[in-house]
Amino acid sequence: MLYNDQAPNYDDRAGIPEEAALDVAMMIETIVPLTPGTTVLEPGVGTGLITIHLLEDAVEYTGFDRSPEMLAVVRAKVEQAGLRARLVVADGNERWPADDRSIDLVFCARALHHMAAEHVVAELERVLRPGGSLIVGKVRRPKDSVKSEMRRQMRRTLREHGFDARSHDDHTARVFEALVARGAFAAEPSVASRWLTVHSPAESIASWRGKEGLGALVLPDDVKSAVLDEVERWARGRYGDIDLEIVQEELFELHAIRTRHQ
Repeated sequence: MLYNDQAPNYDDRAGIPEEAALDVAMMIETIVPLTPGTTVLEPGVGTGLITIHLLEDAVEYTGFDRSPEMLAVVRAKVEQAGLRARLVVADGNERWPADDRSIDLVFCARALHHMAAEHVVAELERVLRPGGSLIVGKVRRPKDSVKSEMRRQMRRTLREHGFDARSHDDHTARVFEALVARGAFAAEPSVASRWLTVHSPAESIASWRGKEGLGALVLPDDVKSAVLDEVERWARGRYGDIDLEIVQEELFELHAIRTRHQ
């Protein structure tokens, strides 16, 4: 799944506030000091919402993504800011564009679950320098928020149709557990930013209808349509007016792990 179709409006549909992106970058720097020459690799860079702030520290940055259109959005931001970055079209499930033991920090926000866990672990062990770090970013929401309830129902309906949506949490846990078994040290998760947003059930459904696939899966069009029709019927029963906008809190959480110094 390339997400090429989402590139033009991804920041509006799935982005985080600019202030939150800056908060996240600042929190990353408290976990791994970023100085000129620090090597940073970002798999699944997307549209670079957080990336642009990391580049302000003059790090040696490489970002890669399967989607040329996503990278074009990042490139425009980098050029407009007068910064420098190496951007590569590459698949996270293949060899990452970095030399062996050349990277100080791998940062990945909301993209790790698109890559096979075993491959991620192997590539991290290959590219990270001794003592290098992985930081994974996640957006969290209260379990009773509109987005959370809608997503859970979408996943339940997918399972009823014989499909299991990918879980970012489960995937990240598998990667971290494998690294810890190899001697890495995992820190407690840290909250980098909080903000309020307004969302309606109808917006979730419209967003899913307008994107390629569902639940990070490529589905037949008729299956996707049937699933979303059922989710919409459920939402009308749950909320009544699916256009009702409801305020909810969101936060950005960072999970960090550091490899051994040898």
